[in-house]
Amino acid sequence: MIPFPRTWLTIRLDHLAHNLGEVRAHLGERTRLGLVAKADAYGHGLVPVGRHAVAHGADWLCVATVQEGIALRDAGIGASILVLSPILPLEAEQAVFYGLRVSVECLETIEALSLAAVAQTKTAQVHIEVDTGLSRFGCGPLEARELLCAGQALPGIEIEGLSQHFVDSGNDPIETERQAAEFWTLVDQLAQAGIRPPIVHACNSAGILRAGQVHGELVRTGIYAYGVDPYTLGPISVRPVMSWTARVTALRTVPAGTGFSYAGTQRATRQTRVATLGVGYGDGYPRSLSRRGVVEIHAKEAPVLGLVCMDQLLVDVTDIPEVQLGDDAQLIGEKVTVTRLAELAETNPHEIVTRIMSRVPRRYVR
Repeated sequence: MIPFPRTWLTIRLDHLAHNLGEVRAHLGERTRLGLVAKADAYGHGLVPVGRHAVAHGADWLCVATVQEGIALRDAGIGASILVLSPILPLEAEQAVFYGLRVSVECLETIEALSLAAVAQTKTAQVHIEVDTGLSRFGCGPLEARELLCAGQALPGIEIEGLSQHFVDSGNDPIETERQAAEFWTLVDQLAQAGIRPPIVHACNSAGILRAGQVHGELVRTGIYAYGVDPYTLGPISVRPVMSWTARVTALRTVPAGTGFSYAGTQRATRQTRVATLGVGYGDGYPRSLSRRGVVEIHAKEAPVLGLVCMDQLLVDVTDIPEVQLGDDAQLIGEKVTVTRLAELAETNPHEIVTRIMSRVPRRYVR
């Protein structure tokens, strides 16, 4: 029985381990490596990736939600887990129960964590997020000291960390340098006052290379760990962890003038051999790649024809006469990379991988 008849992802966990090693090679001995595993580990599979990462180079796992942290704990993963996004006070009880470190920007959340920690006779480990320019989440640098002192005074609370996030570390070195300077000035001021948290972290994937002198005690790598380097900053050599395959489910030859797919937005300019692939936007293949996407079949490129459908898409295989029913087409692979697809879709690589739906099976290779 064929386990993956229509479409599937192949996840190379050995490549994940290699990539984590590449990132770690740029860190000092005192700096911990955190894998950002939010959004189902960037579409690669939260639990399998999290488990393998902890066994092969990651010290921490970073998630976006309490629910993601709970899923890792329920899978028996005991590593340090940091929730990067804001939580609601009503989530404090679960966060404490499952031993999740929590990023905060306000006293209200810390107070809720304190109440939950006291009730459970536990300690809530808190990381104060400082907003240095992203304007998404975090307190201002001037508020950070006040919040840190207020939090430390509450029972059951350990202010373990201080963090920030770069606006565009992959493309804007000037803004990255400004943010780093603002953040580390605050860290130095706190240290002079004797209230520096033990774990300070500022760097995402590109920041690890762009702001290497200020890694602190923890860095958070996401896209690099999954083998995608949209910034080509170097020096780093990562291997793609994900490839995406779909099978040819139908073949036909149509005359010139025939419309392709819904609404006939594109028509054949010649007699065309059309292959239907068993994948569509319902699987996470972007509809924005209609008439502009490309797949690889028999080591040759075949352009997407017409609108991408929910469960299928059409490609032109006129110039690939050897294509047969059941053949494999690479949606993401050596030639059609995640970065290339993102450029064609006018988005970023992060969206390409995280939007792949759960109905696409993951095949893990160790």
